[in-house]
Amino acid sequence: MKKWMTAVLPAALLGCALTVSAAETQDVTMAFCTWTGYSPMFIAQEQGYFEEAGINMDIQVIEDESTYAALITQGSVQFLATAQDPNIKMFANGADSRFVLTMDASAGADGLVTTADIGTLDDLAGKKLALDKSASSYYFFLTALENGSSLTEEDIDVIDMGDTTEAGLAFMSGQVDAAIMWEPELSEALETVEGAHALVTSADYPETILDSLVVNTTYAEEHPEVVDAVAEAWYKAIDFLNENPEEAYEMMAGGFEEVTAEDVAGDVNGLKFFGREDNETLNDADNEDSIFAVSQDMADFWMEKGECETNVLDDFFALVK
Repeated sequence: MKKWMTAVLPAALLGCALTVSAAETQDVTMAFCTWTGYSPMFIAQEQGYFEEAGINMDIQVIEDESTYAALITQGSVQFLATAQDPNIKMFANGADSRFVLTMDASAGADGLVTTADIGTLDDLAGKKLALDKSASSYYFFLTALENGSSLTEEDIDVIDMGDTTEAGLAFMSGQVDAAIMWEPELSEALETVEGAHALVTSADYPETILDSLVVNTTYAEEHPEVVDAVAEAWYKAIDFLNENPEEAYEMMAGGFEEVTAEDVAGDVNGLKFFGREDNETLNDADNEDSIFAVSQDMADFWMEKGECETNVLDDFFALVK
């Protein structure tokens, strides 16, 4: 296994400035959808962390996640941020990507909301439940179902909405008995629908919904210094967020359309962001809750479901393992 980052990784861990020389300034593209978990990258951009490192960063907000595997494999984007669950599935099914770092974890920002008459997961039998099977919350739902009930997905009238927001709206309009939803629809449903309650949230299963950054494999091999510099920019952005939250929320919201600082502040309550030390802990293979162990559980789960062509993740983690 080629561990080509070894020579430069200590500098990143020590917080040293990682730069690309002016003569080698890199035009780099990163993509992600509208979600607060990724938005500290806008802090990095606004604060000049990319520019300081000799990177001309173009952040593209791409909502159609079905294109992600092709974009990262073709190198149309060099960096991609999305949930760890789909990142693993994309890699396992042929996407040319490598894991860079963990960005955040949902700690209550996603949940299963039901009507008042549904008190346990077993009560979902025969009920209409809306969700988005392409979203990472689908893995959260199946994990909760497997660990907290006697049901399988087949025992429930599952309606794939193709969009998590739409699933939440379907619940709030009374079309379904339950829905897997995320913020801000989760809070809105609990506040506006009489008797609605969260049967289970990502706070109960904090290792099921993680967001991570990946990079195109060829690009990473050719430009390891850029990979390190992008990681360093993320860590500096998280430090800025922790030290200056109100100012940070404005920057985080500013990169998206129709998102306010208040929206970001609400989402942050259900998220845990991972900075440098958190990633060092997650990347410790001796930790039973390491990113490797958590990701292997995901890969094994989807391999068993017939959704992955492989559950071997060594190459996926080649940059950090």
